[in-house]
Amino acid sequence: MKNATHETLGASAALAVCAVAGVDALTTCAAVAASLLGSRLPDADQAGSKIHRRTRLERRSVALSVVGFVLRLPLRLFAAIADHRGATHWLSTTVAVSAACGAIAAAIHTALIVPVTAGIAAGYAMHLLADACTPYGAPLLGPVRRQRVHLLPARWRIPTGSRRELGVWLAGLCAAAALVLAGPLAG
Repeated sequence: MKNATHETLGASAALAVCAVAGVDALTTCAAVAASLLGSRLPDADQAGSKIHRRTRLERRSVALSVVGFVLRLPLRLFAAIADHRGATHWLSTTVAVSAACGAIAAAIHTALIVPVTAGIAAGYAMHLLADACTPYGAPLLGPVRRQRVHLLPARWRIPTGSRRELGVWLAGLCAAAALVLAGPLAG
């Protein structure tokens, strides 16, 4: 799946979690922002993926460019040695990464623990579930079982960049819009 699809599905999931939990608008915004990062993290094992690229702010600021380079250096080293859709596509990795990000958030400010952990988990999990709907599948049950999981029958699987993926993206976008209009961000 493409980045936009992963990000939209992750944001929709974070909005749904926040709607169910009944949290305020600021917490919802933090969770959605974290979900965008979470939706990109599984592809840290693929050089050139969106998480490895500089942002627009980094391209405009030398200081931010240096900070971004330093922060992405471990990811680049990891991508050089890891296989795509390997360990980063395990459900157990979702739990570990979410917990680690929650711990980092706790060190910054305790109020960030829940929205960051929930947002990272929502974005990361939706990325894995979306990839398990593609023809290639995803090894969701690793390291216990390395076999690729397919959540859809072979004829219904969603190739990257296809019209089916566009439909998934549009459905995620509509779900996100409905959740925003009905949730704490509406008023």
